[in-house]
Amino acid sequence: MMILITSDEQIRQNIPNVLATVEGEPTLIEKLSPFIEQAEEWLAENFTSTEILQAIATVQNSTLKRLCVRVVIMEAFRAAVPSLDLVLTPNGFGIVSNQNIAPASKERVERLMSSLEEIRDSVAENLLLHLSSLSEWQQTAQGNYFASTMFPFLNLCRRLAIREHIWDNYQNLHNRLIKIENVLAETYFSQEQMQVFRSKVLNQSRNCHPLEEQVIRSIQSYVLMLVSDMQVHPQSFYDLVNIIREHEDVFPEWHSSSVAELYTPTVFRNKKNSTGFWF
Repeated sequence: MMILITSDEQIRQNIPNVLATVEGEPTLIEKLSPFIEQAEEWLAENFTSTEILQAIATVQNSTLKRLCVRVVIMEAFRAAVPSLDLVLTPNGFGIVSNQNIAPASKERVERLMSSLEEIRDSVAENLLLHLSSLSEWQQTAQGNYFASTMFPFLNLCRRLAIREHIWDNYQNLHNRLIKIENVLAETYFSQEQMQVFRSKVLNQSRNCHPLEEQVIRSIQSYVLMLVSDMQVHPQSFYDLVNIIREHEDVFPEWHSSSVAELYTPTVFRNKKNSTGFWF
């Protein structure tokens, strides 16, 4: 059952150059309905959650709804394109054609599908920026997925000079990011402090101390180097740890973590009953 797309008008507002439906022919929404249902499920599963999507659908003229509608239409149309010009006859598949309109070439269809994917990913990137401000979304499985690294937004790919297949590439990078960040947490920054950093990034640095922002940006730049198979000198991380050590009021989570003990030197104290003294 479709919850976002309910009329031909919604589809035609987002897809140019669609001919009007002749009386007796299936409407555009009737042709695309199975693809739209699938696209709405795809959006809910990967970005919004079903509950959040249902809530968004009830609000008229909201930015979130407009973005969700556009993502769904782009994904539905992308999935439908290969079959839109095919008809099933008793003798097999045929191509829809007439004397005035010739079927598009394979190259043009591929360009169209690539363009639809690019628009879908671009709108999804914008959608995530808006979703991140919703506390209820942050509690969903989808919100937790994006919040599990210091790169919760799809602009990660652009920062790595990746221009195509943004969503697919983001998913491929996600697991690598988690592994890299976990090593950095266990070795330098602690899981507790890294979780605070991730929350700050997800909330787009609202109420972020300047020192926090400095450390976050540095860690992000080093993680991008590591995920690109570039080397980072350990001293770069030690320099950040020293900033954290010197500002307990800004980074209390690190100071109360077990990792902090790794950077607390053992102080030798002479005792009267010791068998020897150090001077």
